[in-house]
Amino acid sequence: MSSSNLMPIKKGRYTSLLICLLVTMIGLPLLEHLSVGRILLGVWFLLTSILFMASLTGTGRRHRILLVASGIFCVLMVGNLFMELRGWDSFGFSVVALPYGLIFLSWLTGLILSSIFKADRVTPDLISGAVVAYLLLGICWGGLYSLIELIQPGSFSFSHGGRDVSSLFYYSFVTLTTLGYGDILPLTKIARTTAYLEAVTGVMFTAILIAGLVGSVRLGRASSCE
Repeated sequence: MSSSNLMPIKKGRYTSLLICLLVTMIGLPLLEHLSVGRILLGVWFLLTSILFMASLTGTGRRHRILLVASGIFCVLMVGNLFMELRGWDSFGFSVVALPYGLIFLSWLTGLILSSIFKADRVTPDLISGAVVAYLLLGICWGGLYSLIELIQPGSFSFSHGGRDVSSLFYYSFVTLTTLGYGDILPLTKIARTTAYLEAVTGVMFTAILIAGLVGSVRLGRASSCE
């Protein structure tokens, strides 16, 4: 398999990654307020990252770069877990780790979408891959909001008074789906700009994804008729 035709995830693994992401999204708001809970979340993040690395397939320079990038991501997860166990201040670490994580997850989302658009037929696992890409998109924007709030505290107004990580991820998915409940508001220019860009991205993503899946169905039908 050439680097230009790289399939980032082995067949059948999108469903496993989807389950891991769903468990993460459910567990984050329930466990983040507990010291033991944050450690458990850190371990789960690490296991999910390892599962991702084990799911990679392909050859060539691009594949090796992806493996190295994934390894660095796992190292950052280990570093975050170690700091959580030691109870150290993680501000400096987060300022470095968050941007890298955002870039890496954005790249991964692009690779997954590319593999979906290149597929010759739609399978249940491919549908899971599309959902994974959508969830990763919301997670990336949530991480970006966390970085903005970390660097410039007070960028968001929380009507419930809490400023936890899950609140910004909740805000991310509310914005991505254009629900806009209004319980969390962006206050600074950078926060507002990021919010409306995510809303536009959410609308465009759905339209492009549906077009890609329909194209795969048509391609599969055309191939079966030949």
